[in-house]
Amino acid sequence: MNYLRYAGVFVGVAVGVALLVMGLNRWTDAGLGSSAQLLAPAMIAAVIEGRCFARTAARKPTGTEAWRFALMATGLAVMLNLLLSYAATRLMPEFAKLTIAPFASQQFVMLLALYGLGYLLSNRFFVGLGAGNELARKG
Repeated sequence: MNYLRYAGVFVGVAVGVALLVMGLNRWTDAGLGSSAQLLAPAMIAAVIEGRCFARTAARKPTGTEAWRFALMATGLAVMLNLLLSYAATRLMPEFAKLTIAPFASQQFVMLLALYGLGYLLSNRFFVGLGAGNELARKG
């Protein structure tokens, strides 16, 4: 699996969704945005990795391969989420909504653990889904 591609897709989707939400909020004078913004980049990136894996290996990843990917991708997703939510808020105020709590507070640690679990389960499920869809498409 290609973790650089995963990171690129993750960041691209995160930035794209943030821009879309910012534009819609300005256009409709609304307050759109949700916690789904946090999981969608990981879901899409994992589907793409699953599809690419199936193209090159002509099979679905084994359970061990899928869990290894999920663990590595989860660590990457958590780091990217922290980078986007705390460091990138100056560039894009929309990312401030991702800031879950004051850094290193008890709430921060608990919420980060919950998001990490969400990333882990999403990465594991969607890498297999992407591979299965690619293999079914090829028939």
